[in-house]
Amino acid sequence: MTTRGALRELLALREFRAMWIGSTASTAGDQLAAVALSLLVFERTQSAAWTALTWSLTLFPPLISGPLLGWVADRFPRRTVMVTTAWLQAVLMATMAIPGMPLWAMIVLLVVVLAISSPYLAAQEASLPHVLPPKRYDDGVALFGTSVDIAQMAGLAAAGFLVAHSSPGLALAINAATFAVLAILVQTSVKHRPAADPLGRKKKDDEPRGALTLMVSDPRLRTLLGVRLLAGLAMVPEGLAVPLAVSLNAVWAVGLILAIEPAANVLGVALLFRLVRDPAKRERLIGPLAILSLAPLIMFAFNPNLTWTIVLLVIAGIGGAYHTPARSAWMRLLPDQYRGRAYGIGRAALRSSQGGGMALAGVVAHSIGSVTATIAGAGGIGLLLATQATFAWRRARGHNDTKAVAI
Repeated sequence: MTTRGALRELLALREFRAMWIGSTASTAGDQLAAVALSLLVFERTQSAAWTALTWSLTLFPPLISGPLLGWVADRFPRRTVMVTTAWLQAVLMATMAIPGMPLWAMIVLLVVVLAISSPYLAAQEASLPHVLPPKRYDDGVALFGTSVDIAQMAGLAAAGFLVAHSSPGLALAINAATFAVLAILVQTSVKHRPAADPLGRKKKDDEPRGALTLMVSDPRLRTLLGVRLLAGLAMVPEGLAVPLAVSLNAVWAVGLILAIEPAANVLGVALLFRLVRDPAKRERLIGPLAILSLAPLIMFAFNPNLTWTIVLLVIAGIGGAYHTPARSAWMRLLPDQYRGRAYGIGRAALRSSQGGGMALAGVVAHSIGSVTATIAGAGGIGLLLATQATFAWRRARGHNDTKAVAI
């Protein structure tokens, strides 16, 4: 989290304030809708399988739409993209809230809503370097990231209470309203800017052929993306939360284990930005913090009790704060005309690593019959990769401060 002075300065920026408020409210609303729809599916089908499938659908659409639709945020004015997609999501979510809507139609609409969130998020992320002054860019990214974590936790916590005391339809309607508020805030507060890479623009001879080519060919971008993909290993305990809690004879602690990662990450970002004010110094800590996010997992080889499990997960979660300066540095290094497409690809890769890591961990834990050994193995592999990434990042930076692209 940012300091009080930085927070006041950020919230004084009308464009940023509107994007931040709208995005935070919409994120909380998304959690309400996800829980409400899952409960609605269970009520109508009485099937745990269909309920789990519906929940999993909230993860998959962005994996496809991110790489396929990220270009929209570069080819068209970004405010237009954000407003249009937010209104579309509001209309689709309101349609889902209509009483008696067939279940299959609701699921189809949910997939579409989640798919078109990708160009919105790409346009939002690519707009932040223009909306924020350079000296406050890292603070703005940190505030966005921590607010999303808090909004997700608050939305999930409120969802059960709201649905239990009203109806799933009300939660869906509330989420539709948050999208409408988001669209209005962006339309009235964010400046119109021309498209960064309009259709028909002739490329220069020295420009890379695509965002993926740029990301792979630039050692700094490649290393930053690689170090962020280590999240797939860091989130193994979260993927194994239920069997881990059972092995500790503390089934009641499942929710606690799941909540530790986002809560500790918020704490880690707060500490990082309070103790290290210089963005260049925070970038130098990306590697060491990545190591810290994985090294504690090795200690699960000693079958820690619940108390030590919580301590180890908190330390690892604090280390996960490295994602914030890595995300800022990555976006600064990208030329403006590639930011939307690169964000879409990067987000899909990150989601894939997280989902794939947790799924693979489940298979391994089942095969070897040990949850703690699986977590320790993920920590050991992650530690080796994080150490390698640390040296690669130092080489890529040339031991100098990262040079930002012209904004």
